Amino acid sequence: MTIGKITASQQDVVYIKVRPEDDTFLETHNGAVKANYYVVSSAGEQFTAVCWFGRIKIKIGNVNEAGKVRLTLHDSPSKAKTYYENEFELKTTGGIVLHMAFDPLIAGDYYWELVKLSGSIGISVVTDSTLHKAYTDGNPTIAFDIESKIMYVSDEETERPVAVVGDTIDSGITTISGGSELGKIMVGTVEKNISRAGDSLANGGQVLQGCWFVELDSPFKDVKFSLSIDCIPVSLTKD
Repeated sequence: MTIGKITASQQDVVYIKVRPEDDTFLETHNGAVKANYYVVSSAGEQFTAVCWFGRIKIKIGNVNEAGKVRLTLHDSPSKAKTYYENEFELKTTGGIVLHMAFDPLIAGDYYWELVKLSGSIGISVVTDSTLHKAYTDGNPTIAFDIESKIMYVSDEETERPVAVVGDTIDSGITTISGGSELGKIMVGTVEKNISRAGDSLANGGQVLQGCWFVELDSPFKDVKFSLSIDCIPVSLTKD
């Protein structure tokens, strides 16, 4: 999953500048003994990113009663600064992973927090972990660390081309006729559909390469980020 801002256009090609994920990550726990912690009010984990990162994955164990949670990213457990937030609806299935993707942030100290809005939700924890960076209901705990991953991205930005619905292809021989429905992805609003692999062309062909486009609201007033995700972006997946 890659996040990037639209940076330039040339004729019928739109370019985005991205920091691609580089297959490295930080696990916010060690140890191997796993259990479910049923969130009373909130649960969170403090971590230190050693380089740029653009996604957080959090493992949900059991969901005894369908409900909703709010996931936020802060500078510290004191929450003096909020960088991003999103809400997820959880059905009564287990073994799901919450994905929170955002415009990448630099290396440093951070704290993510999951707030239960409704339902009965168990978050996956590691009880023999020795990092002791977890929080429950705003207080530190040494009982466990939470099973989550901080997904690192490249420190170097790179530009990638994308195609918008209606753009001409092959010097005008055909056009992009199908795009992706984006309003249901994360917290985005449809700005302009961007084609992805498999989307249709007017001459009956298919797009071989493409990406998604979604616009996320910034935590700062009157500022929005234009983002692209170049794989199938979903808020819940099986681990």
